[in-house]
Amino acid sequence: MFMGAISRDGLDIARRSREIVREKIRKVLGKDIDKYSEWEMKIIERVVHATADVEYAKLIRFKNHPIEKGIEGVKSNCPMVVDVEMVKVGIRYNNIVSFINDKKVYEIAKEEGITRAAAAMRIAKSYIHGGIVIVGNAPTALFEVVRLIEEEEVEPRLVIGVPVGFVKASESKKLLHSIDVPFITTEGPKGGTPVAVSIANGIVELSRGKMV
Repeated sequence: MFMGAISRDGLDIARRSREIVREKIRKVLGKDIDKYSEWEMKIIERVVHATADVEYAKLIRFKNHPIEKGIEGVKSNCPMVVDVEMVKVGIRYNNIVSFINDKKVYEIAKEEGITRAAAAMRIAKSYIHGGIVIVGNAPTALFEVVRLIEEEEVEPRLVIGVPVGFVKASESKKLLHSIDVPFITTEGPKGGTPVAVSIANGIVELSRGKMV
C-alpha cells in the first residue's frame, strides 16, 4: 500500500501525485529546502498532498525534534489526545482520546464559562502528560494545552497545533511558539483537520518504517 492506494491505477496516481508535490515544494522553498531534515520533508510533502496547497511548505514549523518524539510515543502506544471527532476519525492509530462529547465537558464549559474544546483538554490532562496532543480545529483547545503545560506542569511528548480560522488561531500558535516543548505547527490562520490528520498519520507511518 502506498498513500492508501492498493490498485495499479491507484498506485500510479499516488506516485505521480507525490512527484508533482515534491517538484512544487522544491520551487517554493528553493535553497531553504536544505533547512529541513528528511523526515520533516516527508511530513511537509504529506500535508501539501492532503491539501493541494503548496503554501504549506512555507508555513509548517518544527521545534525540538517533534517527529522523533512522536515516533517514540507511537512505538510505546502512548495516547493521542485530539480536539474534535473529525480528527479522531482520520488518524490510523488505536489509542486516541477525545472528550469533546463527554457529559463532564458540557458541565465544566458551562460552569467555567469556557469552550467545550478547552474543557475537553482540561479533562484530558492525565492523557496529555506523556502523550501526543493534536489540535486541528479549536484554538481554545490549544490555549488550554499551553496553560496546562505552563501552570500545571503537564509534559506532552509532542503537540501538533494546527487550528484553523481567522479568530484566535494565529494567536494560539504564536503562544505555542513561546513554550519549550516539541511541536509541529503552522504560521497564520491556515490549518484544520486535513493538516492535523496528515501530520499524525505521517508520524504513525514513519514509526512503522512505511512512509516513502
